[in-house]
Amino acid sequence: TTGGYVTPKSIWLPAVKAKGLEISGTFSRRQGQMYMDMTFTNKALQHMTDFAIQFNKNSFGVIPTTPLPIHTPLMPSQSIEVSLPLNTIGPVMKMDPLNNLQVAVKNNIDVFYFSGLIPLNIFFVEDGKMERQVFLATWKDIPNENELQYQIKECHLNADTVSGKLQNDNIYTIAKRNVEGQDMLYQSLKLTNGIWILAELRIQPGNPNYTLSLKCRAPEVTQYVYQVYDSVLKN
Repeated sequence: TTGGYVTPKSIWLPAVKAKGLEISGTFSRRQGQMYMDMTFTNKALQHMTDFAIQFNKNSFGVIPTTPLPIHTPLMPSQSIEVSLPLNTIGPVMKMDPLNNLQVAVKNNIDVFYFSGLIPLNIFFVEDGKMERQVFLATWKDIPNENELQYQIKECHLNADTVSGKLQNDNIYTIAKRNVEGQDMLYQSLKLTNGIWILAELRIQPGNPNYTLSLKCRAPEVTQYVYQVYDSVLKN
């Protein structure tokens, strides 16, 4: 696949806060690999060298796989695109919000700090399709108070289009039922840390608001999963 939905880059570190260094970025998952995609721009009057990056402990143990791949000086008014591969074998500490990543970047001038929110679909792994029987048993097994409902508003896609778009982000449709004229999609996904999320998506003809029910043994992740559904289906 071409990979899933990628949020547009936003400015993480404005030049005024970093002595002329501006960093904008986003996160992506391509061919099963996670990346932090950044643009470094030098808005200062001197060149910049000796770049390095470090992450604070975070909810999903995200750390860079390689050093920052900037090997030549960044000259005044020059920009460089950087794709930093990530993995999830680092130390874990629960953040608030859960998907917050605190970052330190250094260069020859100083050390600068910023934070970014990681869209949760970066952590949706490729083997997240549950067997039907396992899905049914797990849905029953997870307590009802762990089921959270969300509305996806103003969505005008049919069930097959929805399934296809979500599958690009490793959200898998296990079963589809038509109940009294409405389509029910039963879906599963798995996070890098082994947590499963089960979903029921209800699509009623003529109703642009879909109902998403999510069940998970770690219910604190579900609102971030909902955010992925919302952004994937609206883009």
